[in-house]
Amino acid sequence: MNSLKSLFVLVLLFSSINLFSQGSAYNRFSAEITTGVHVPLSPNDGVSRSNYVGFRQFQLSGRYMFNTKFGIKGHYGYNSFVNTDDKDFGVNYNRVGLEGVLNVGRLLNVNFHIRETFGLLFHTGVGVTLSNPTTITGTDRMGNIMAGFTGQIKINNDISLAGDMTYFRTIKQHYGYAGNNLFAGKSGVSGGFVNVSIGLIFNIGEERHHADWY
Repeated sequence: MNSLKSLFVLVLLFSSINLFSQGSAYNRFSAEITTGVHVPLSPNDGVSRSNYVGFRQFQLSGRYMFNTKFGIKGHYGYNSFVNTDDKDFGVNYNRVGLEGVLNVGRLLNVNFHIRETFGLLFHTGVGVTLSNPTTITGTDRMGNIMAGFTGQIKINNDISLAGDMTYFRTIKQHYGYAGNNLFAGKSGVSGGFVNVSIGLIFNIGEERHHADWY
């Protein structure tokens, strides 16, 4: 429930920003949907990490660009780590986060003839994850830090194909990927996983071009 409330606040924030951005020479707001594979890295106590690699994650995001170089991004994401050999063992993550976004092509002054079709965004920020193991009744509240790159291929002025790789670092983690209690005490342990995703970016606004391609 807390994650849904946080998501509602993020959506409201971006909607308000978009309202006040009318009259710009380019659109600043975009919505993203991605899905793909996740790869658990740590902790791996008593489990085989390869058993929990799977196509079981997706993310919904809203992004606002202050200009053609810098912006912010809010997201809700879901990961379901399940043991491929025994589906009774696993853990589900519900994530919300807020990130800063940099348009790498603009910052490096890449030739426009490349930038008008291909883009690269760097994003990094912080978030909160609610973890629910399948083998134990309880909810683990973790902090997380993330950083990643999003590659873009422009399909038209409204839609782009996206490919993303993001690393998530968890803080105060108490349950492992098998849903097992790590017995880590109040401080918990640090963990990490990688999402490799594909999806679509939808540019929103009345102008012909978006800040990513302007």
